[in-house]
Amino acid sequence: MLKRKRNRRVSRDEAFAAYPVRNASLPYERLDTGEVSITVNRRRDGWARLLALVFVVPRARQIVLDQVGSDIWELCDGAHTVRDIVNHVIAKYKLNRKEAEVSLATYLKNLGKRGLVGFAVPAKEGKLTHATSEH
Repeated sequence: MLKRKRNRRVSRDEAFAAYPVRNASLPYERLDTGEVSITVNRRRDGWARLLALVFVVPRARQIVLDQVGSDIWELCDGAHTVRDIVNHVIAKYKLNRKEAEVSLATYLKNLGKRGLVGFAVPAKEGKLTHATSEH
């Protein structure tokens, strides 16, 4: 059973053992260029409606990830840990471990803050829990 926890601090080892998971409510497609295009719908709360009355606000916006970001996005499937993705980045892009870890941690943190991915963190008992990024 998955539990959702907010603002849970995780250790470095827990962070690298976490499973990044794409937001299932966001449709995406891989373009002919190899890049991933993610569709993010406009918020529908009161403030968004009010702003839409004053400004021209599109119903959705596209986020196009570059080649490296697209490769990482595809691996955020809940089956690969952050450590697995680091190893993939090291092998494919010939980076040293420190560069790959720092770059990937920053990238995944940004995706998390935008609500594009979440993280399933193995609990002490071996079960998975969800941890969200701090805002």
